Amino acid sequence: MDTKTATGTKIKSDIDSDVDALKTDIAALRDDLRQVVKDMRGLAAVRAQAGVDKGTELAKEAGEQIGEAKTAMESRIRDNPLGAIGIAFGAGVILAMMRRN
Repeated sequence: MDTKTATGTKIKSDIDSDVDALKTDIAALRDDLRQVVKDMRGLAAVRAQAGVDKGTELAKEAGEQIGEAKTAMESRIRDNPLGAIGIAFGAGVILAMMRRN
């Protein structure tokens, strides 16, 4: 009977140590998962900021191009004011004809 009790005690001890090892492994996995989630959040924030920066840069460039186009158009109107009035009149007539139909 003593060998059965000793064997049972050894098995229980082995199971307890295995359970403790599993608890330790699960805790380590939980910590690793937290770190992965934290890293992913950081990566997402970095990529989002890069997108914002690129969008800001594109908006700035578009604003500069619009300013250049405005300056060029104003220059052409100053150079040929009657032509600009004629073009505006013609565009108005065409729009009126299209709207009429």
